[in-house]
Amino acid sequence: MPRALRAVVEGFNGRVKSRLAYERLTWQGLENAGIHVSVILMVAYAVCIAAYGIGKPELRQSIAYFA
Repeated sequence: MPRALRAVVEGFNGRVKSRLAYERLTWQGLENAGIHVSVILMVAYAVCIAAYGIGKPELRQSIAYFA
């Protein structure tokens, strides 16, 4: 994975975790939240890789463009 791509994704991971208040979850809801966040991150990675693949890195955070 290119360094620029990794840097973009790591920033996105931090924003997802802070917006979801991931550290405040109870153990009972943690499994469901983990699955939800995993799906979100898979989509984000796919969009980022697709944007670089088509030569348009400015679309790396545009899920709507690829939907």
